Amino acid sequence: MPVLRFKPSRLYELTGLDLEELRELLFRLKCEIEEVEGYVNVEINADRPDMFIGEGLARAVKGLLGVEGGWAKPKLVDSGATLKVESVPTRPYIVGAVVYNVNIDSSDYLEELIQFQEKLHEGLGRRRRKAAIGIHDLEKLPSKTLIYTMKNIDETFKPLNYDKPVKIREVLENDEKGKLYGSISLLDGEHPAIVSGGEIITIPPVLNSDITRLEVGTKHLFIDVTGTDLKTVSLVLNVLVSGLLERGNTALGLVKVESPWNGFYPKFEPKTLKVKPEEVNSILGSSFSPEELASIMVKMRYNVRLEEGSLIVEVPPYRVDVSKSVDLAEDVAICYGYEELGPKSSWSVMRGRLHSITELSRIIRTIMIGLGFTEVKLLSLTSPHIVKVLGLETASVEVLNPVQVEYSVLRPSMATSLLQTLKSNLHNPKPIKIFEIGPVVYRINDSVVDEEVLGLAIMDEEVGYEEIQAPVYSLLRILDFKFKVSSAKLPFLVEGRTAEIIIDSKRVGYMGEVQPEILEKLGLEYPVALAEISLSKLLNVTSKDYS
Repeated sequence: MPVLRFKPSRLYELTGLDLEELRELLFRLKCEIEEVEGYVNVEINADRPDMFIGEGLARAVKGLLGVEGGWAKPKLVDSGATLKVESVPTRPYIVGAVVYNVNIDSSDYLEELIQFQEKLHEGLGRRRRKAAIGIHDLEKLPSKTLIYTMKNIDETFKPLNYDKPVKIREVLENDEKGKLYGSISLLDGEHPAIVSGGEIITIPPVLNSDITRLEVGTKHLFIDVTGTDLKTVSLVLNVLVSGLLERGNTALGLVKVESPWNGFYPKFEPKTLKVKPEEVNSILGSSFSPEELASIMVKMRYNVRLEEGSLIVEVPPYRVDVSKSVDLAEDVAICYGYEELGPKSSWSVMRGRLHSITELSRIIRTIMIGLGFTEVKLLSLTSPHIVKVLGLETASVEVLNPVQVEYSVLRPSMATSLLQTLKSNLHNPKPIKIFEIGPVVYRINDSVVDEEVLGLAIMDEEVGYEEIQAPVYSLLRILDFKFKVSSAKLPFLVEGRTAEIIIDSKRVGYMGEVQPEILEKLGLEYPVALAEISLSKLLNVTSKDYS
């Protein structure tokens, strides 16, 4: 979990609480405190980026105490700033905002603001790959008309904390941040840049210019967020802006973005959830009245009204972790206190037994080993690179705030794991015959499907459709399934050498040969045939009870 560092005096100033009182309240908010060398280290759950700055942390604490409640939309004004967006293929999206009267009145707050920015980079921004933030002194902007464009890396600008202008190339090659992030958006000798009055003020996601540097005494801020996904850059902007707006007599300035997604930003609007009180009570095992639930949710900084027996809940735009009624139920438990909910005795007596899918998995595992296959087990998370190579991007589901960018996608097919395993075993004796049983998660239109599947693969000097067909037929016949096959098309399998497996008119799996082009891209030197069968679908088309 992210660990943030605060001065004790700052936390006291914001909350009016000593560290022991604050420790107890923050523990209820899933945070832990540790005092280290004159600072307070606060470990904050990654799903609460709105608390990555003192003001956001204090906002949550004051709600728990009942000192403040609900959420108020900020004062909106037209900042007069315009972002003109040109073609930036490597990170095409940009949004912006102006926040007036932030007043950076101390080095402690400036340090905290930079920390806030970096923690958002690491989490929501996926280490600046998906989103990166630039914060500028509004009054130092050469012009309020800004252009987001690509610049040749031989052009010059004066980077932050440099004493003279240098080429963009030198920053990318020699600067610490250039080495870390310089390759993210570089394309054919050009790099994204924001230009104001003919001056480059930032080269996202790497470094700002010294022209618009922040310092103690800066009053008004211009913020840009660039990235590869419009939804993400908008969310990051909302979270950042919400923390700044908690300071004094601030106002939010809208920035006009001239682009294919034309409009004024930030889109600082709440989302609305409709939830039945009995649904929350069912989740928590509680018996709160609608009025009691509304009062508790207001303490968690939601706006709530009762309407025909339901709670209409306005979720602040900075609460990126809230999307369903179960999220609201969790906040009710946090505010009321898990310890106060109390345990409930269950009067039902049931004998435990294995789930049908577990029993079926055990049977299949025994059969596959008998057919000469070796079981492997990989993570359900996989690399976005292999998903892209297999042509499964549209079906994939990304994970927010992954620990590693290389494992940021839930595997949409067992083929991703099998091919990774085969690549790691290229020099082992052939044939290599492997199988895995585990979950896959994929998207169909607006729905996400989670299935338990069997995947099997064969790699040899020569291998084709017939070699994978034989064990699949044997498995299904041993399990006593009546099935048929018909030709199919999959983006990573050879057309004409691919079939789908059908039971009771329902597709339960596929088998075929992997395209040579795919193997080459993945660094596999031998032909591969593979198959995948959904155990979840097998259970749906049989009356057998495997438990």
